[in-house]
Amino acid sequence: MSRIHELKGQQTWLDYGLPDLRSLDRALRSSALEEMAAGEGITDALQILASNLGLTDAACSQVHITSPLGDILIQRSSLRHIVEKRQDARERYVRFAVDTLTGPLEIWRVAYSNGSARLAFIGAYETKRQMLVVVNIQAGSVLWNFMQTDAKALNKHRHGELLYKRYQLL
Repeated sequence: MSRIHELKGQQTWLDYGLPDLRSLDRALRSSALEEMAAGEGITDALQILASNLGLTDAACSQVHITSPLGDILIQRSSLRHIVEKRQDARERYVRFAVDTLTGPLEIWRVAYSNGSARLAFIGAYETKRQMLVVVNIQAGSVLWNFMQTDAKALNKHRHGELLYKRYQLL
């Protein structure tokens, strides 16, 4: 059985003539946010994610966050895989993920091998670490994943159809 993967040959940030994230003007970067403390385990990490994503009541199973392209659904049932790889402790960057959803630098529609597509929200910050947030649009614009990365690696996620950018090129 073949694994679903991003289609090759999609347009990239270079094709669009966009700036390299490694040398992005400071005026286009968002201010650094406070990193959360890592959770002690998956249960703790899930609680950190849930509370920072607006799922403050244990009975609350979903909330919406407004992005430039409309509402993004946050489902408690979709959070576990974000924090399962404990060495990454991704919950530490949940504030960056929320900020990237509400005020991204760019949003890309990325095509996949099974005919589906996901949205890649790009967040650029005045820190070493940058943010990628992935939204599953087949499931109704549901937060799927997020990860912190450096600018060079994040450039590799800037492909597909550019749907939004918060800046104008001169």
